[in-house]
Amino acid sequence: MQIKSNIIVRDFLLSDKEAFLTLAIEFYNSDAVCHSIEIKNIELTFEACLNRSPYARGFIIEYDSEPAGFALLSFMHSLEAGGLVVLLEDLYVSQKFRGKGLMSKFFKVLFNEYDNKIARYRLEVTKNNKNAIDIYKHYGFSELEYLAMVKDL
Repeated sequence: MQIKSNIIVRDFLLSDKEAFLTLAIEFYNSDAVCHSIEIKNIELTFEACLNRSPYARGFIIEYDSEPAGFALLSFMHSLEAGGLVVLLEDLYVSQKFRGKGLMSKFFKVLFNEYDNKIARYRLEVTKNNKNAIDIYKHYGFSELEYLAMVKDL
């Protein structure tokens, strides 16, 4: 697939707040996730990315200068991987922009930025999201046998 030049992947800007909120709410109310989240969490994450937290980075994915999707990265060290891990926390492209090469452009930017700096990429995907699983496998991701567990505070 040829990457179109009208696709831009860039870090969050202050002016992206409303677009990011809209896209994140759309994503967290879709079948791609297990549950919705509180809007305050979306706002806190946006602020952390905007303030250049060392633990989070946010991207807006534009198509013809219109916000079409977003990606959120988290960073951690892994004994298992032997180094820094980029966790692809969220990756979402709005329905009307799918099939236009946005994922290809995002992964090109991601891999160009981090391939020589980290030991592993990691992501989570719901088992019923077959389209996303196929896309991730296309880009070299494979399944782990771990069960994800959390303890929210």
